[in-house]
Amino acid sequence: MSDTPVLYIGEKNISSWSMRAWVAMTHKRIPFEERGIALKGDHDRSRRRRMSPTGKVPVLHHAGLVIPDSLAIIEYIEETFPAPAQPALWPADRGERAHARWLAAAMHSGFMKIREGMSFNTCFLAQRPAPPAAALDEAAEMLGLLEAALAKKKPGAGAFLFGEFGAADAMYAPAIVRLTAYEVPTGAVPRAAAWMRAVLDHKAVRPWLDAARALPPAETY
Repeated sequence: MSDTPVLYIGEKNISSWSMRAWVAMTHKRIPFEERGIALKGDHDRSRRRRMSPTGKVPVLHHAGLVIPDSLAIIEYIEETFPAPAQPALWPADRGERAHARWLAAAMHSGFMKIREGMSFNTCFLAQRPAPPAAALDEAAEMLGLLEAALAKKKPGAGAFLFGEFGAADAMYAPAIVRLTAYEVPTGAVPRAAAWMRAVLDHKAVRPWLDAARALPPAETY
């Protein structure tokens, strides 16, 4: 049995959840094998069910374990590959760690209007449909939460939500792609706007987006 983690992901211009786990593992500098499972045409999830008990991606296979779901993968790799050998994904401070976790959980379970009205795959189309008002309202709500978190940062902290890049930033990375592609106004949230630019330019995020842009656009799947 190989000790090298294997991460199964969907197409990089379709699978926003795969992006979260991939970015977290890449940032953590964990050597892993990437294997793609095409989402196009897999309407009954038969391809995904061969590797994932939930029939969804991403799914991590490591040391005889099978871990589906981005947030579960993040928690697993944080425990299995801890700091200081690998960068920490959660803040060291207990209060900041709790804040980071509830922000990550909010992204994990909510913001459905953004997901529906600004689909991740459409972010890579040359022409995008206009976002519905409900999605824009929810985007403003999300940005308000993030602006408030960034306003609490300690002086001199890094560019990310809790200083150093971490799990919360990875969880919101696909949302940033959506909000940027759909040109959601950020004039009222200057801290969040700067943070969004920093995330898109992060060395664990850029390679995913470069690969996504190189794929044939997927208007539907």
